[in-house]
Amino acid sequence: MKVFLIILLMSTSLYSQELKYVGELKQSGIAKIFGEGIESAKLDGHELNVHESKYFLIGFDRDDSTTMELKVKFQNGKEVTKKITPQKRKFRIQRINNMKPNLIEHPEAENERVMNERKISQEARAKIGDNKQPMYLSKFVRPVKGGRISGKFGNQRILNGEPKNFHNGVDIALPAGTPVFAMSDGKVLLAADTFYYAGNNILIDHGDGLNSFYLHLRKIFVKNGELIKAGQKIGEVGTTGRSTGPHLHWGVQWFKKRIDPLLVLEFFSKQTKPIKL
Repeated sequence: MKVFLIILLMSTSLYSQELKYVGELKQSGIAKIFGEGIESAKLDGHELNVHESKYFLIGFDRDDSTTMELKVKFQNGKEVTKKITPQKRKFRIQRINNMKPNLIEHPEAENERVMNERKISQEARAKIGDNKQPMYLSKFVRPVKGGRISGKFGNQRILNGEPKNFHNGVDIALPAGTPVFAMSDGKVLLAADTFYYAGNNILIDHGDGLNSFYLHLRKIFVKNGELIKAGQKIGEVGTTGRSTGPHLHWGVQWFKKRIDPLLVLEFFSKQTKPIKL
């Protein structure tokens, strides 16, 4: 009986220090880490929100390539350190020619407007991380039905022969007026009209640093501070701001790390067996 009890205690102790994950440990990917009796977790010194002493989120930027240190402390006092190097992805070069100059660089006369809009967006984004509730656990939905992927995440854009920043979201071409839905439960941090670049746009906080944004909308049906549900109609596809035609620009970030929206949707919409970290 004593031998059985000792074996049982050893087994429980070992299990409590084991970490598993579901998701993608790759550039622009996101993962959910599981364990038993987790007290705290840090990724490269950044404190993570641990829920029910069992799980937390981590994410990787499109350009993350160096090894990161994940430190997990358990309630029994044990600590585990894992080295994680995000798997590299290949991104394509997207060339767009014959674009109007005002769609590439804003005129000098618009400098003040662009700077003011940037400040508004930054102030809204500064609130990301305040929401400790994992609202994303409800469910995830594609923000539009149908449509053609006209711009993939991570592509390097060369506009009229000049290299620009990579594409930080997914473009889905659809007729103007097509309904746009929130990808998950969340809180609206910004519902803004007529920005020079983003047009009518929405920023939603889903908790734990996970956030999504929707640009170039024709109409917006939510307001700042509003709590919304997954699949709720928040706007309509449009071509406002710097846009060459009706489409939805759908973006996702984990804090400031730029995440591929299609990987997020795939991760949260399928049931996969956890993998040992």
